Amino acid sequence: MKRYLRHLSVIILSTSISACNIGSKPGLPIIHDFGPTVQQTSNVTITLDAPVWLWDDRIRYRLLYDDATVIRHYNRNRWEASLPALLERRLIIAGLSQPIHLQVRLTQFEQQFEAADNAHVIMTLAVSTFVDNNLRLLGERKFSLIQKNVPPNATGAITGFIALIEQAQTEIQSWLETMSDEPSTR
Repeated sequence: MKRYLRHLSVIILSTSISACNIGSKPGLPIIHDFGPTVQQTSNVTITLDAPVWLWDDRIRYRLLYDDATVIRHYNRNRWEASLPALLERRLIIAGLSQPIHLQVRLTQFEQQFEAADNAHVIMTLAVSTFVDNNLRLLGERKFSLIQKNVPPNATGAITGFIALIEQAQTEIQSWLETMSDEPSTR
């Protein structure tokens, strides 16, 4: 009887240990940022803000073909920090003749699927430009950017977002270079 109980306890123990691994996903989340930044001296300071739902480390996507109102997140892929903090660190505007301050408001940053095998990423932001210790408004502009045909997965989303950020830098830089020194009228 003792031997029987010992065998039974070994079987129960080994079964319960192996059952802990059934259905579990191995590994920790994969942490991403937007790649290495180039250190540049700049006379442009940037403050970035976003709605509360963008202040986390999850990578968002929508299945437009299924239910466009449902926001989903990649389970195994995360941002290194909150999205606005990463974006503020990555946006680099340089080479302007006068010191300015940019207030950037990020309103949309997600991957969208038109079909299971067809995705794009979008970023929408509003930029206000100030001089004279942030007291004088020079201009405001909204940027709506899209990167089509990105691979329909987390890696595709991240690659597409990096391309959008580079596009945003170029467009903001061009806009600032053409801006006059006169305050904007609203």
